[in-house]
Amino acid sequence: MNKYIDDNMYTQALEQSLSQSKVFPMVKDLCYRYDLRVSQRLMLTKYKYDNDWERGFAETEDYDKFNDINYNPKHDEQLKKDNEAGLREGLSMLYHEGFVLDYQGIPQAVVYYDEDSFCFQANYHIKDRGRNSWDRYTITSNKVSQILKTLKRKEWKPLSNRENYKAMKINTNMMINDFRVEGVSLSKAMSTHDSAISDLTYENRDKLSEVLDSLYGNKKSISHATNEHYTEKFESCKKLNDRVHSTFKEIKAEFDNKFTAIGVAQSGGWIVGEAYEHQGDYKIPNSTGSLLSEEHRDFKNYDEKFGQLIIHKTQRVLNLEQLDFFDSLKPTLTMLKVYLQDWEKEDIDRNEIKREYFQSQYSRYEKNYWVEELGCYYSSNNIYGAKHNPYSITWLLMAKPK
Repeated sequence: MNKYIDDNMYTQALEQSLSQSKVFPMVKDLCYRYDLRVSQRLMLTKYKYDNDWERGFAETEDYDKFNDINYNPKHDEQLKKDNEAGLREGLSMLYHEGFVLDYQGIPQAVVYYDEDSFCFQANYHIKDRGRNSWDRYTITSNKVSQILKTLKRKEWKPLSNRENYKAMKINTNMMINDFRVEGVSLSKAMSTHDSAISDLTYENRDKLSEVLDSLYGNKKSISHATNEHYTEKFESCKKLNDRVHSTFKEIKAEFDNKFTAIGVAQSGGWIVGEAYEHQGDYKIPNSTGSLLSEEHRDFKNYDEKFGQLIIHKTQRVLNLEQLDFFDSLKPTLTMLKVYLQDWEKEDIDRNEIKREYFQSQYSRYEKNYWVEELGCYYSSNNIYGAKHNPYSITWLLMAKPK
């Protein structure tokens, strides 16, 4: 039984739940054929609306409790509260179990048994048609062999296409533009420099006309005031240009040093890997497809070129302390926790810490941003639109110790 569960995510409760699940026969075959591993038992939600079943995922702050076969979501006060807030009067929520299947620690599918059928849900529209979005993501059959045949016909493989490889890629254009030095982002530094250049040629056209007339017209010397003006302005532009290039230099140093990536999804444990810069198109390992290189047009004016950050060497762990290199992360994580505690106190009604090291503040949790003081970067990679799905990953990038 252990060979079907990720070693780092194994608990006796998860083993018991999996061994007694009706979907276990399909899990065995999928793990064998695609080198997948179970990382988590989930509770899937289901209620009837307009004569059709609406499905989703139950959310919790403690996913470990879902692994317990004796857990009853109908007695969970938090889920009751969530359902009362989200369901219309007269609708009742049903629950059934599902299991997350990982490849190298990255969630790739949710499998479950419902209405006498085995169900395999991918993290992209694996079917061209369906009754609804959930159905287009899900292959169902009362035979495991038929599920496997369909996956083969659809050429499904873990991390095998652009859609389900999105979780492994960081948009460096946003990341680089928001990189901050002494509170000033690169995009702000470039904008300020651009405005200063514009001021030379547009805002002071009378002085520019005098200079051009001196060079190509009457050849008279420019006035002392105009000379002083351009001497000052060119010096200011040079400093602003130097600031931009200095920021680029710091960014390159960070990229060259690589990052430790710590991710959280709507399922248990932590996803940990390494992020490195890749120039040009990136060949997806289990596919003939590629992630196309990103265009950073704003940077071409400064003769700078960056690739995209790819996350690899991934694994999922139940606790970060399981990592061999956890001691090297402790100083930054400790400071990050203090930073977040101070942030939480700024607006105690709205700011909330998630999973110890992540922020939750309405839409801000979905944004990408730097914690300049610690050299940490947050990036949300959203995969598939179902609420509380286990496929979307929010990454925390931490500069590796130098």
